[in-house]
Amino acid sequence: MLRIVRVFIVMFVVLIGNLSYIQVIKGDSYTNNPLNPRIANKENSTLRGDILDRNNKKIAYSQKEENKVKRVYPYSMLFANSAGYVGKNIGSAGVEQTENSSLSGVNMLLHQLGPLEQLFAAEKGNTVKLTLDENIQKAAWDAMGNKRGAVVILNTKTGAVLAMVSRPAFDPNGVEENWQALRTDPQSPLLNRAAQGLYPPGSAIKPMIADAALEQGVINTTEKINCGPYYDLGNGQKIYEADKAVYGNINLEEGIIHSSNVMFAGLAVQMGDKGLENAFKRFGFYDELKTDFTQQNAHLSDFAKLSRGETAQVGIGQADLLISPLRMAMLASAFGNQGKMMKPYMVDEILSPGGTTLQKNSPAVFKEVTTQDRANTINSYMENEVLKGTGRNAAVKGITIAGKTGTAENSFGADHAWFIGTAQVKDEKISFAIILENSGFGGAEAAPVIKYVINTMLRED
Repeated sequence: MLRIVRVFIVMFVVLIGNLSYIQVIKGDSYTNNPLNPRIANKENSTLRGDILDRNNKKIAYSQKEENKVKRVYPYSMLFANSAGYVGKNIGSAGVEQTENSSLSGVNMLLHQLGPLEQLFAAEKGNTVKLTLDENIQKAAWDAMGNKRGAVVILNTKTGAVLAMVSRPAFDPNGVEENWQALRTDPQSPLLNRAAQGLYPPGSAIKPMIADAALEQGVINTTEKINCGPYYDLGNGQKIYEADKAVYGNINLEEGIIHSSNVMFAGLAVQMGDKGLENAFKRFGFYDELKTDFTQQNAHLSDFAKLSRGETAQVGIGQADLLISPLRMAMLASAFGNQGKMMKPYMVDEILSPGGTTLQKNSPAVFKEVTTQDRANTINSYMENEVLKGTGRNAAVKGITIAGKTGTAENSFGADHAWFIGTAQVKDEKISFAIILENSGFGGAEAAPVIKYVINTMLRED
């Protein structure tokens, strides 16, 4: 009998331990899981909270129609991939998923009481106020036209996400009815290209390579390199300048302005595998980015296994590098913020149904990636690229813009067009990354997108 009692005591302790683990430690995870049916069923008694932009414009809200709750997205496709969707049979995505517990009105302390939670539950979920700005979001959406790709715009000083656009998108008002077609669409409208899409960065990576070359003493600011028309790798392999241009003896600044492939291929070879790996580590590409929205980490080369030719390709953003537009916007922000890369965030605050602030997010430094002096130097080079180099199509009179174009080779079709950088627009400094899939030259296609966005911001009252 004593042995049996001991066995039952052990089993009881295990049971209590498991329940505690599920309810307390894993509670948030299960609550925010898009497949959790309890949260979906809860909306029959609790109206889901609103999602607002930073100017309190409603991005999503719920209303009751004939004893049924309907989720409404007044901006249709505009915020589809960032705000996301929610459906009884399809789960949720975007902010609807990551902030599910707040929006659904789940109080984790009460939630642990099980059925007793219903005695204390609120009639409406909490309001989630985002850092997104509807005016900036729409300007980026319109500027992209019908091209596939993404735009990310951050506040350089805080890391707040001001715009996150992905095209093609979908209408979240009808996502459940059209789920099968959307899920199998070869254009992948459900993918948030801005934070989860991975692309070769092309020449947009060159500011980081320049910083690494300076940091490692491979080049200085006055040294000149003979550039054009190609970098000879030996064995008949060559890396050409765009249009086989010949720039002659140029320094690092001129290499950025002209986006010289010869210069940056050579710098990468001189730095070697260890130098390149250290550069990507220093700029946070190996670090996991934990933020309040879903994003995809970069895919980096195994630098130690690269051939000389592949190492040279890394210097111009090719080889097998794959990086999201979000991370490229963060890269640009570091040069515009004196070497400090801020952690991006999209949720500004959580408000109770009565308007009381329950949670307020604060800016945080993700990494200090370079020195203030080098950041200012590289940023000045990027400013001159917009003034007199490949980024001229982004120039806006009276606005200081620093940028870097990129044209990334794509093994599945035409080249991708990139443009990254920073700009001071009125009292707000922004960082941005634009990619237009299969669109060609970054200076011609991607740079005008940010010009349109900045002009829109300047026209705002």
